[in-house]
Amino acid sequence: MARSSSAQKIARLAERGKGKKVRFQGGSVFPTVILVVCLLGAVLIAYARQSQPTVDAAKAAEQKYSTAFGVYKCDAFLDLGTLGVDIGAIDPADPFASVTTDAPIGVLNNGVLGWMPQVLAGQRNAKLGAILDLYGIKVTDDEIVLPASISGGETLSEADTKCGDADATIQVLAWNDGADASNSQKSIAAFDGVKLASDRMSIVLAFVADGTEVPMPIDAMALLPQAQPAE
Repeated sequence: MARSSSAQKIARLAERGKGKKVRFQGGSVFPTVILVVCLLGAVLIAYARQSQPTVDAAKAAEQKYSTAFGVYKCDAFLDLGTLGVDIGAIDPADPFASVTTDAPIGVLNNGVLGWMPQVLAGQRNAKLGAILDLYGIKVTDDEIVLPASISGGETLSEADTKCGDADATIQVLAWNDGADASNSQKSIAAFDGVKLASDRMSIVLAFVADGTEVPMPIDAMALLPQAQPAE
């Protein structure tokens, strides 16, 4: 009898629920708020897309940046040479003439390089490794192997090369703005992965004793005529 009574109760409840609408607790306020939020979100997304500046892809691909680069050993910069570039033949009005999509990095002046960020990024080489490859410099976490054209092909090793009587280590100092010597970033490993992040950067590959203050490259303040800070 108990089972029959339970079945009858369930049947009566089901019968009562027929035709009834499900309602949100609190009436229609909550679903209305959700609808308004969704509409506002759609409007804001549409506005943000329309307000973004139009980027000319062709012009972006042709952007050209300059970077000052030097190799500092113990207490002086090494002569990097010009990689056979006739510096005197470079047109000051168009110093980037040799930097193209076919050759996205090149020497603009003594210790000054030009490079195309979009092209190098497309090749996954918008990093210090692109500069090191250009000069033929090989760097590991504990050794710098220079080409014959730089310091006679010398090898600077943390294991057996000293600065005077002091042990020395390899580090890379990078300044994002060549006109600001107060803000540098130091890397002590994975040197070829240091990012070429902005125009007018200054970068020094250094082999120095602990506590040595590494200066900016000697040409950092004159990356290009138009890049010189106002006096």
